[in-house]
Amino acid sequence: MIDFNPLIGRIYPRILTQLNRDPHTEHYGSFDRNWWHYKIRDFSSIILQQGGFFLAMAAQLPAYREVSDQLKEYARASAGFWAARAGRRGAFEEYYPWEDGYPPLAFSTLAVSGIILSLKPDTAPFRNALKKAARKLQQRFEAKAANQQIAGLAALAALRKIDPDLVDKNTFERLTKQTLALQSDEGWFTEYDGPDLGYLSVSLDCLWDLYDYTGDRRFADSATNAFRFLATLVIHNQGAIGMHNARNTDYIVPYGISRFLSAGNPEDALLASQVMEVLYADTENPGHFFQAVDDRYWSHYIGHSVVRAQRELDRAGLKDPVAPAKPSADTLLPECGTALQTVDGHRIMVSCLKGGILSIRKGEKHLNDFGWIIFNGKKQFVTHWWSLSNRFSGIPGALEISGNPVLFRENTSTPLKHFVLRVVSFFSGHKIISILKDLLIFRKSDPSYSFIRKVQVMPGSVIITDTISGLKGGETVVKAPRFSKRHVASADSFHREDLEMIRGYEPRTEISRNQGVFTATTVIDLVT
Repeated sequence: MIDFNPLIGRIYPRILTQLNRDPHTEHYGSFDRNWWHYKIRDFSSIILQQGGFFLAMAAQLPAYREVSDQLKEYARASAGFWAARAGRRGAFEEYYPWEDGYPPLAFSTLAVSGIILSLKPDTAPFRNALKKAARKLQQRFEAKAANQQIAGLAALAALRKIDPDLVDKNTFERLTKQTLALQSDEGWFTEYDGPDLGYLSVSLDCLWDLYDYTGDRRFADSATNAFRFLATLVIHNQGAIGMHNARNTDYIVPYGISRFLSAGNPEDALLASQVMEVLYADTENPGHFFQAVDDRYWSHYIGHSVVRAQRELDRAGLKDPVAPAKPSADTLLPECGTALQTVDGHRIMVSCLKGGILSIRKGEKHLNDFGWIIFNGKKQFVTHWWSLSNRFSGIPGALEISGNPVLFRENTSTPLKHFVLRVVSFFSGHKIISILKDLLIFRKSDPSYSFIRKVQVMPGSVIITDTISGLKGGETVVKAPRFSKRHVASADSFHREDLEMIRGYEPRTEISRNQGVFTATTVIDLVT
């Protein structure tokens, strides 16, 4: 039985703790405790105002009926605080002052619009802020992180619902076509060049918002295609995707998935119940990914997604566990380079565009192989980086992946860097964001080294053969841990496989080096 109520009951006070609940202070309604209480941040991160939408949605649950009025008041206060901040110079800050970023603009506007549409307060106090948000959203387009763009489009749809004059009809249609064009034929939306199930689930939430606000079937059809892709990978790998994601996200939010329990054909409804069972049947288990979500992300979109999913569960009446879905047949998805195979109950997943990283699961047994890290002095070159320059060929069970490792540089935060960032952002606003992303997030393959990985499934075993060329002699090559080298805020939350990458399998690896070439052969027995 899937029931989010215990989880909501646990996170509910933690989200309220982030909120300034004193109506007699000028910070009333802020969800950034580091700013209004600890005073260790010099701005209020406006993306956290999504916590108000959590309260507005929680107020509709039976468990909170007695405090519903107070929760609604806090939700209105969070919207009011948002409106007061939105008019400031360089508003819509998430990580530093005067950022004027797209994610805080898109997600906070969508949440506040949801509060307004749900609680129906007098919109006059919000008019200027909504107008400013609408103008900014119509002027910008986020192509590299589709979930942000879909959230921005959903925010525009909500703004049109509040006041049609806020959003130009032709502009909305143009942005709709551009946004839907970010979806691959396989169903996923691009997230830093590839699919990421965590952010795809966020996109699903927003696609359903778009459908609800517009009635446009294009959004429901897009959500259906995205859901079927997500379901294929979740069911095959039993939810443990993580490092196989383009952005290394370990969580998957439930609302967009839960909508298919009652909205859609019977086949998708059954598939949704099976996906929900895989992902959320044990949310109170200490090893569940929701147990590692920090307070910031509960105030983000995760909290209100869980609450809205509980409302869908109540509507659908899903009570009893469903029969588990079978893993997919041997499949190679050519656009994203993901290979799925099942051998005697062992579920094998290989992400070719991420250097051929591999996972094997069977019941409680699991094994992960995330490639290699080359240490050259203080420099690190990693093979497990999602890159469109990687090449692959073959079929599941006989794959060859080749490419160049990516140079990883650790960026240490210092007072001087933050001082410079504040000065530059004050004068340049969002114009510097693309530069910061290139410094912190995006990397190009480095031709200093090259790698070839072959994955062969033999009767009773999997054999991985790695060859790294270009070594000069002083480098050290080590197995990569389960840890993200890409700087993405939602990545690097704790996962139980951080402590135990291998359980139940006993791989054997032989390593050799000869004239600048590193070779490793790993044999994984599938027969116990």
